[in-house]
Amino acid sequence: MTPQDDFLGGLHYDGARDVQVGPQTGIVRYYPVEPSGPPPRRRTSPWWHLLGVLLGALGIGVAAFAWGYGIDQFDEVRVRGLVAMGLAGLVVGLVTLGRLSPAAPLTAGGLSLAGAVAYELSAFRVLPVLRMVFESGVPVGVGVLLIVLAFRRR
Repeated sequence: MTPQDDFLGGLHYDGARDVQVGPQTGIVRYYPVEPSGPPPRRRTSPWWHLLGVLLGALGIGVAAFAWGYGIDQFDEVRVRGLVAMGLAGLVVGLVTLGRLSPAAPLTAGGLSLAGAVAYELSAFRVLPVLRMVFESGVPVGVGVLLIVLAFRRR
């Protein structure tokens, strides 16, 4: 095949490559070339881990307040309660992605478990909005799931 030959559909000959001729004359097959090795892994900066810790702590706090507010408002104004509970789910979902670092779900899970244990031991008084959240026992489940997810990502 020469550079003057054109393929059907307007495709043009693109130059010499490593080719293998098929069993019949005129059939040329191009096989994909494997990369020389695994792509180099970039090391994550400690600043990204610090940002992940801060986002995890902030995210679990926002989610707990939004969820407590949503439960509180669910009886009075159903739409406001559903929006607040949806916001809580969105924030927990964003924290579980752990795109910045695995530190975000690990921190959120640790804080969730620590808050649940401290509430059960009556170590501190919680706001009335958060009382329903901690009485439900969901922070324990969410905390365990976030910690397992964080260790699975490493």
